[in-house]
Amino acid sequence: MFDLDDLRRKRKAAADQMQECATAITALEDGETAADSDEMTAAVTAFETAQGDFKAASVKVDRAVAVEAAQASVASSGDEPTGTTTVPAVALDPKDKGIAAGFMVAALASVKGDRDKAVALLEKNGHTAVSAALSGATDAAGGVTIPRAQSAELIELLRPKVAVRASGARTVPMPAGELRHAAQLTAATATYTGENAKSTESEPTFAPLDRAFKKLTSLVPIGNSLLRHSSAAMAGLVRDDLLSVMALREDLAFIRGDGTGDTPTGLKTWTPVANWLLAIANGSAAVEAALRSLVSIVEDADVGMTSCGWIMRAATKNFLASLKDPVSGAYVFPSITQSGTLLGFPIKTTSQIPNNLGVGVNETEVYFADFNEVMIGDSMQIIVSSSSEAAYVDVGGNTVSAFQNDLTLMRAISEHDLAPRHDAALAGLNGVAWTL
Repeated sequence: MFDLDDLRRKRKAAADQMQECATAITALEDGETAADSDEMTAAVTAFETAQGDFKAASVKVDRAVAVEAAQASVASSGDEPTGTTTVPAVALDPKDKGIAAGFMVAALASVKGDRDKAVALLEKNGHTAVSAALSGATDAAGGVTIPRAQSAELIELLRPKVAVRASGARTVPMPAGELRHAAQLTAATATYTGENAKSTESEPTFAPLDRAFKKLTSLVPIGNSLLRHSSAAMAGLVRDDLLSVMALREDLAFIRGDGTGDTPTGLKTWTPVANWLLAIANGSAAVEAALRSLVSIVEDADVGMTSCGWIMRAATKNFLASLKDPVSGAYVFPSITQSGTLLGFPIKTTSQIPNNLGVGVNETEVYFADFNEVMIGDSMQIIVSSSSEAAYVDVGGNTVSAFQNDLTLMRAISEHDLAPRHDAALAGLNGVAWTL
């Protein structure tokens, strides 16, 4: 059974095919091809087939939307007394946010991914609200799609854990698997003119910015002894494990991804070559000049400077905080210790930026950007599946049998991509020995 987003992608594919066929027909007509020729007949037939596929896909999309609305209504309403209104459950304690998703993942793991059995198990253990929400979930190929409300909670919890998200990058839905936006290349211009003089025409120019989702697969081994307990602490542990592995991989992709191998294109690859400074020494004067240059590069590009910030390794942040003027002995950047800011902009740290780059294997990277200009297209859903018989390769390269070690292996799939609206809003540098 295809979910709503799959159906939307099929409908879009049919629409694209219609466009291709229409273009082919136009080309034949321009070449004065006879209407009854084999080429024209084949082109018209192909167009009609694509048109039929589009209509059929549209019907399925409309049906799926209606079903999703009906399921949501059933899951969130019941036989309440007259005059009362049922509202979605909201965690009173921020620490409990995403617990419902943790319960769902754990229940699905306990019953090997069977949604109906997971619903029954949650109901049996007294988690009625979570059970009702999961009953409205859809079965996807190879797993169960966590309901959008609970998926959105998990994605929101990723924000403080992922440096790019935490810095203010915009998250926008990618319901059809694609993010379409126009990147502005040049701005419109204004000129002074004399009385009755002709105004000079000008208009901004744009380039298409089309991104397709990239699939992030996260594997989380969970002890079966833990799954036998149905408590908020257990659900929180499952939630936190899932978020941890997703956040680390997202950070690496969003910052240094090169767009190959079905991975997102990260900030480093998007940054214009002219905006990247190479091999900056670690003397206080060179460091300060380089950091101020990064701010100037972005600011001089007429970027709004709405949500600017820095991303670097924690060791680099500590190095900058300890840097002193060689003459006066005063700290060059006291604001790092005082307020966690550098030149007035907040700092986010991540271990996913290397510190062994360059010829001397001692370089690291520092990023500065207006993150309001960075978009993360997200499918806003998470698909989970489980197995107690599978094996996986751990970080040490060892093959681990889930069955032999009494584990259940959870697989979570999320889909997203990253792109800047204006790459001029990005800048960065390589610092030599910028560490303690």
